[in-house]
Amino acid sequence: MIYPIKRNKKSIWYNKTFRLVSFFLVVLIFAFLIGNIFANSLLTEVLNPFLKTGNFFYKNLNQIPKFFSDKLILIKENQELLEEINQNHLNLVNIIALNYENQRLREELSIKLSGQFLAASIIAKFPQVALDSLILDKGINENIKVGDLVLASDRILIGRIAKSNNNSSTIKLNSFVDVYTYGFVARTNEPIEIKGSGGGNMKANLPIDFDIEVGDEIMIGGSFNFIAAVAGVIDEDRLSGFKNVFMSLPTDIYKLNTVFIYPLNNE
Repeated sequence: MIYPIKRNKKSIWYNKTFRLVSFFLVVLIFAFLIGNIFANSLLTEVLNPFLKTGNFFYKNLNQIPKFFSDKLILIKENQELLEEINQNHLNLVNIIALNYENQRLREELSIKLSGQFLAASIIAKFPQVALDSLILDKGINENIKVGDLVLASDRILIGRIAKSNNNSSTIKLNSFVDVYTYGFVARTNEPIEIKGSGGGNMKANLPIDFDIEVGDEIMIGGSFNFIAAVAGVIDEDRLSGFKNVFMSLPTDIYKLNTVFIYPLNNE
């Protein structure tokens, strides 16, 4: 009697193919997990700047309305300040005008000359008019004539009337170019001729032994004593035997607002 041989079933793990496949799957799963972790880390690093930028804009987005609100407030404040500055400027102009008028009136009252002198206001100076000339607010209607003397005070002569219209007149100062003034040195009574050289200056060319010193006053001749110039610089040229004496007007013309006219028929 023949008995069939029983074959024992081998476990599935004994199958080489199955074991290889299983091992490969385990390795694949492990690699996937590791790769996923690495990929997440790499993705985080790549996206980190963008995430930070997004956070920055998100945090500052709420500040935009406040920014425009503050800007509108500043614009309004600037407009108010500008209006205040303009108003202050107008007030300052008014104060300056009042001070000028007050000063002019004080000058007329404090140095009002006795006799036949006529007070007049200066309405134009250089550069509005030619250098070393002035325009006054009085003229023929006030009996001002060409040649009348013009004074800054009771003793200071600054020039003569060169032109007279109905309501205005023009002065040529003693320092006007090529204007000659004849007078004498107050200290010595020596006669002298001075010539205008412009810019409030005059000069005289004199013999080297002529007695004149810095600070000497030059008076004009006639029946009155008016100061016309003051000696400032003396330049001697011994080879030629002459010296140049440079002089200036006795007062600052640009600070004057009022002058006095001495009529020609009073000489």
